[in-house]
Amino acid sequence: MNIRVKEPSLESLCRGKKQYEPPSFMTIGVAIDQLLEVEQLRGESAYNEDTLCVGFARLGSENQKVVAGSMKQLRTVDFGQPLHCLTIVGKTHPVEEEMLDFYRRHVSIYQPLRIKP
Repeated sequence: MNIRVKEPSLESLCRGKKQYEPPSFMTIGVAIDQLLEVEQLRGESAYNEDTLCVGFARLGSENQKVVAGSMKQLRTVDFGQPLHCLTIVGKTHPVEEEMLDFYRRHVSIYQPLRIKP
């Protein structure tokens, strides 16, 4: 995901002042929108709205959230506060596929999945 912290504003660069923009963090929805836009422009068939992904938010914290689903489904999920991470699922190992199948069958797309340390 794109993280922008302590970046100077365009105006401050022009004036030679050290004035910074507030921090901003890309959301999973924005990342998916941008990826689909690039795919539409390039037409390489690398992924589409049906591509399986896993969205992660605030891993390791008390309120972490992990959701598996298609790009289309993940666009509608509220992952809450940053930091977010999006993983596009590629070729999987059978053990990984079992876990993804389990979460697709047993967990609602809108429910957080807990990862135990």
